[in-house]
Amino acid sequence: MNETNMTSETTKMSVSETMKADLLSSAKWAKFLIILQCIGIVFLVGIALLILCSGNTLRAIYGAYSTFLGLFYLVLAVIMLYPTIKGFGFTNNAKSACLTNNEEELSCAFANMRSFFRFYGILSIIYLCFLPIWIVLAFLGIVMICEI
Repeated sequence: MNETNMTSETTKMSVSETMKADLLSSAKWAKFLIILQCIGIVFLVGIALLILCSGNTLRAIYGAYSTFLGLFYLVLAVIMLYPTIKGFGFTNNAKSACLTNNEEELSCAFANMRSFFRFYGILSIIYLCFLPIWIVLAFLGIVMICEI
């Protein structure tokens, strides 16, 4: 196991072969998950275009809500591009850093990983903030349906 040498000016850290192997393995799994995310984005765009191009078929049933729903899916797809780009940045930089022993590439890989996780952390906080509102609205909806 390698030690971490600390000085007053900088912190030096060495990366062992085991760490490189673990990082490469993580990058491979991250790439798999990012590819699945790309497929999800394609589905979102496809559904959005299907809804927006359906013409009067869905508008006759749902009115203006069909246009809103199509645009909503399109906005979700655009939002999901950011973590996808950061995820690909992590995987590519991590692989390159491990194969070439380039510290700058490793730094970029971790910066991309930080941005990726920060995005999903903020998204999770937003979700947790809206969850109680959705639960209350669902409960009120059930109460209203039961009274009818």
